[in-house]
Amino acid sequence: MIGTPMTLNLMLAFLLFGLGASCLALALSEFIQTRRTRRRMEAESVKAVHLQVLSLLEPILAEAKSVADAFDGHVAEKRLLVTELNQSLEKRIASLTLLLNRADALMARKHQPPEEEESAEQRITESRKKILQLAAKGLTVDQIAERLTLPKGEVALVVGLRGGR
Repeated sequence: MIGTPMTLNLMLAFLLFGLGASCLALALSEFIQTRRTRRRMEAESVKAVHLQVLSLLEPILAEAKSVADAFDGHVAEKRLLVTELNQSLEKRIASLTLLLNRADALMARKHQPPEEEESAEQRITESRKKILQLAAKGLTVDQIAERLTLPKGEVALVVGLRGGR
């Protein structure tokens, strides 16, 4: 029965079916391999582009850091200058305030009877005494100015004229 046309046809069909399945499996395997290769190449391409972009950005970032550091240095320098100017202005304001107070006292003395003249001078002398007493107790210029409600510059000038005592 091996030689019957039906058996041969059936065997041929199975053989063709097996060959078709093998071809299909081979084609599917090739498709998967191609797809993996393409993905790997795309990943490598993306990685290469990233590396290229990074290599372009690194010098820019280094320059930006250098500029930022220089800017920070300039800002620190300007802060120091502003602080020095503020201190200088505080001293000048204190001197001017004291001069104005003296001028006011002199003007008041001209327009006051002799009794009131002594009273204004006594007030100035009393204020100076209080400042020096508090300074002798170890209070700072800021504390003395706050306690006596006087300008810091005036207190600093009085204390400075007495040698910081």
